[in-house]
Amino acid sequence: MTEEVYGEAMKFFSDRQQDPGKRTGLNVQFTATRKKYPTLSVEVAPILEPGQSPYWASKITIQLTPTELTAFCGVMFGLRKSMKGAYHGEAKNKGIAAYNNGPSGAVIVLSEQGRQLQNFLTPEDRLELAVFSTRRLAEAWKVTPSDAVAFLRQAAWLDRQPS
Repeated sequence: MTEEVYGEAMKFFSDRQQDPGKRTGLNVQFTATRKKYPTLSVEVAPILEPGQSPYWASKITIQLTPTELTAFCGVMFGLRKSMKGAYHGEAKNKGIAAYNNGPSGAVIVLSEQGRQLQNFLTPEDRLELAVFSTRRLAEAWKVTPSDAVAFLRQAAWLDRQPS
């Protein structure tokens, strides 16, 4: 097993949701792949009762691949509708999905062996996470954050062009 180096992190809480499956804490942290590529690890943990801290012992964690990091940043900036990743973890039984919900914000869903945890982000939280994740993408691409955003916008524009 490789030694994991953790960096800067952000946490968000959906602790007032009525549905227990949507009452979660989200931790997004700077990490690096085994090949030392800068990326993010995304963790979602259930919050058992409204107003309580997340139960991190029951979290699901996924480290984004380089292409997933790019797609994740696009969703957080509202440039893409969604992104999905699968076959994560040693057992290849974990997945991630992120959805841009427009003016309602965004949702991040992590799954493991059929268990799903969702975290709902307000529009303000989505923007904060967009800036945070794009800083990491800029490090990976060895460009400035503003250049990374410009490249993401260009990619979104190209995706909308007819073939």
